[in-house]
Amino acid sequence: MSSFRKISIAARTPNLHEKLRIAVGHLEVSEANITRSIENNPKIDRQRKKGLHQLLNDVVKFGTRNPDKGIDLLILPEVSVPHRWASFVTDWAKVHQIGVICGLEHRIDDRDRAWNELLAALPFKAANGSNECSPVRRLKRHYSPEERFQIEQSSLKVPELDQRSRYQLFQWRGASFAVYNCYELASLDDRCVFKGLVDFIVCSEFNKDVNYFSNIVESAARDLHCYVIQVNCAQYGDSRVVSPSPTEKMNPLRLKGGDNQTFLTMELPLAKLRDHQKKLYGLQRGSKDYKPTPPGFEGSDAITRIRLGKNKRRR
Repeated sequence: MSSFRKISIAARTPNLHEKLRIAVGHLEVSEANITRSIENNPKIDRQRKKGLHQLLNDVVKFGTRNPDKGIDLLILPEVSVPHRWASFVTDWAKVHQIGVICGLEHRIDDRDRAWNELLAALPFKAANGSNECSPVRRLKRHYSPEERFQIEQSSLKVPELDQRSRYQLFQWRGASFAVYNCYELASLDDRCVFKGLVDFIVCSEFNKDVNYFSNIVESAARDLHCYVIQVNCAQYGDSRVVSPSPTEKMNPLRLKGGDNQTFLTMELPLAKLRDHQKKLYGLQRGSKDYKPTPPGFEGSDAITRIRLGKNKRRR
């Protein structure tokens, strides 16, 4: 059985295979809210939802004020959205045709298992022109020792791995990418799964040990030769986009500090990255934008992603 499954979602908007604009969400994730969700008493009051709604509205307003810089994908931290609001997020993504990747707070099932899931709500235009959205959830494969301790001390269990925890290779709006849930990225084997297959990976985090993960995401960017989008909660910070570039260009976006809820955007130059990757070392070594691809990286993989970006029209 493959270690991941492909999920291809229609993209009828032209030329999005060349660039994709992402928004890195900057918001605090309350430990009290995490505890409440594990206790099966999530905080879902009007005031909290108003805060999320405000952030989503700000994303829409940004695109309205900057029509040439419309956001394709908003990324939020791990366990930042109550699982009961997954439908609300999906409906918003469908209406505004902006994708959302976010971590859902723990969901407790009738077997006392605490589900930590990622939600990828990826919108598209149907053949008849209507707005649609594909919500995809995935169970976290590797719970951190601290998370597992908190769950077990609450007399709950971590769900066993099954098909719902398999990694996913998304092909959407001409981009190929994968999503990791915090501690999963600490697994060397799991980081290598998508070598040559992705333009970028996303890591949604609730992570105190930013120094440890700093080394991981920088290594991942160069080992996989792709962009890495790390989105942590505001109080711990170091949310950033890491590029497989020389050191002075490695962090084109980095965000830490401040107590206001906001987001930063960046356009990922997918065509530029792929064009570099399909070249041999002799043509790569003079680049000021990207490091040469690592051993075992096949330029043909980049050519495949170029074709997918141009030709993907079916769900």
